[in-house]
Amino acid sequence: MKDLLLRYAMYNIWANQRMLTLLNGLREEQLDKDLGSSYPTLRKTIYHIWDGESIWYQRLQLASPVLVPTQSFTGDWEEFTHLFTRQSEQLKDLVATASDVKLAHTIEYHHPQKGICKSAVAHSILSVFNHSTFHRGQLVTMLRQTGMHKIPATDFIEYTRSRK
Repeated sequence: MKDLLLRYAMYNIWANQRMLTLLNGLREEQLDKDLGSSYPTLRKTIYHIWDGESIWYQRLQLASPVLVPTQSFTGDWEEFTHLFTRQSEQLKDLVATASDVKLAHTIEYHHPQKGICKSAVAHSILSVFNHSTFHRGQLVTMLRQTGMHKIPATDFIEYTRSRK
């Protein structure tokens, strides 16, 4: 299980970097244009991915309360990309250093709508990566709505092919 989780952690970093590379080339007004998605702008969608990765990382560290980074973030785009990239790296490092016992362990955490929840560490980690993948897919659709057509693939299989 650990090998699979570590591969997904590295894939997550790779896919996030591909998205950031595209978004880094956009103007502020393009990042903030309402495109009608569940998180209406490109910026809000990528910030939501960062929030999700940070929240789960904090839960896995047994932090309480959990802080949502974008609620207090006042930095610029460059600072965001640095912090977001670092967060993804921290998830990879957590997986790399986790024992099989830790991965099988169950954590308890507070969910804002569901109250107290319990999840296996390995399931929580997979959930983080699945969540990020889902919202990167939304970013692809949103980028196409802006007229961008040269969007690199961010599928897991594309990641594995690029590593051969």
